Amino acid sequence: MIKILFLINTLGGGGAERVLVNLVNNMDTSVFDITVETMFGEGVNAALLHKNIRRIAKNDPCPPGIAYLFRFMSERALYKHFIGNEHYDILVAYMHGAPVKVIAGSPDANVKKIAWLHNGDPATGTFFRFWNKESEAFKAYARCDAVVGVSESVSAAFSKYTGNKKNMRVVYNTNDVCKITQAAKMPADIPFDKNSINLVSVGRLGKEKGYERLLTVCKKLRMEGLPLTVNIIGSGSEESTLRQLIAEQEATDWFHLIGFRDNPYAYVAKADLFVCSSRTEGLSTAVTEAVILGVPVVSTDVSGAKEILGENNEYGIVTENSEEGIYSGIKQMLLNKNNLTYYAQKAKERASFFATEKTVKEAEDLFKAVLNS
Repeated sequence: MIKILFLINTLGGGGAERVLVNLVNNMDTSVFDITVETMFGEGVNAALLHKNIRRIAKNDPCPPGIAYLFRFMSERALYKHFIGNEHYDILVAYMHGAPVKVIAGSPDANVKKIAWLHNGDPATGTFFRFWNKESEAFKAYARCDAVVGVSESVSAAFSKYTGNKKNMRVVYNTNDVCKITQAAKMPADIPFDKNSINLVSVGRLGKEKGYERLLTVCKKLRMEGLPLTVNIIGSGSEESTLRQLIAEQEATDWFHLIGFRDNPYAYVAKADLFVCSSRTEGLSTAVTEAVILGVPVVSTDVSGAKEILGENNEYGIVTENSEEGIYSGIKQMLLNKNNLTYYAQKAKERASFFATEKTVKEAEDLFKAVLNS
């Protein structure tokens, strides 16, 4: 048995957290002895882990100020606190930052270390100070046996800013396709207006998701005569700011913040169009799930968007990453009614690329290769 630990900040409501659950739940437990450890409390996705996956939750509830203290603790001290004396064959830091610092502190030279990157934009902090080769972050990643990007563009960005090319890998996110398609058949607890074009988006209510510019764009399109209704599935730090903007734009009757839902697929499947207005992504889980459900997609040109939707809009429309780009992309999709039907069919064709068995095998093959390297 290959004993493997996945270390992540929490298993909250984000895409990376959901992808980790999908991956470990579908791995071969006759080959892998799997532990998932959350560093700062469990989160809503922890309950979705299968019973044969060992769970460890540290600092639950998370004490205030721990992130500040984290900066001044040594890698070895952090390793002792979070992992201790338990032996693993492979340590996987499934989020950038804190988990990477922890696994870098392993005192056992025989333990294999893998860092997973979910974002390719240095502005978000993923590559903080990497260009300084004397920095703590750079050295932590340099001690890893493999660095995995969730898309080609994420790996390329990491290589560009660090100069590291020798141990880079790409493993696409795992989606539980069967679960997604079955859950999509459930009823949604909000009405969808048959007289409107129903747009939906799923994600944290954070600045990086660009929902305030989606609001501006959709109001402009409505003023031009397109009957849009927008439902945003998710929660986050920007909720109060967004609600204030929605009120100021007099959009409360058509731009809705639905909140977090355990089953976002029931909403996505019933929408006419999925929109990703993000400023930054690694490989958008929500966009991938929309494609799996056969829903037409408009996405900003973030990392991974063209890998999902095609270099030339074969499976969806990828727009310039700006307010004007979002406006142009949605307008292009909606001005010709045939586009929605066409891209719904193209999304269904693309779905096979993200088959659960395919992505899980890629990850398992990586783990075996790193262990034997």
